[in-house]
Amino acid sequence: MARDVQEVFDGLPTRVSLRFARFKPGDGEEAPPAEVVVVFAFSERGFGFGEVTLKQTPEGVFLDTECMSAERCKKYLSALVDSAIADTEDDPDKHALYNRVMGRRCAENCAACASRKEPET
Repeated sequence: MARDVQEVFDGLPTRVSLRFARFKPGDGEEAPPAEVVVVFAFSERGFGFGEVTLKQTPEGVFLDTECMSAERCKKYLSALVDSAIADTEDDPDKHALYNRVMGRRCAENCAACASRKEPET
């Protein structure tokens, strides 16, 4: 028995992820990139799924929305940023994960790192 398309869409999780990125260098050491492409994949309960592509060239920045409104695309890109672990993360475990993944070290007075340390006895 075939399921209704809306029933399938209603069963999708709502999420956004990076799908693909490409960098094409420009001519010369100091030249800006000839092309930068980033593709975001999304699914939304009740709506469906797809991809949003941003492409920057010397001629400008271009957005492939798959015929969605710019506001819907902003919603997905904002959701990805909201889900990211930032360098300003206060949660000690997430902060440590950020530092490990990004190859960073904090200053001695970092509040998030200080809260991870065992109290001295």
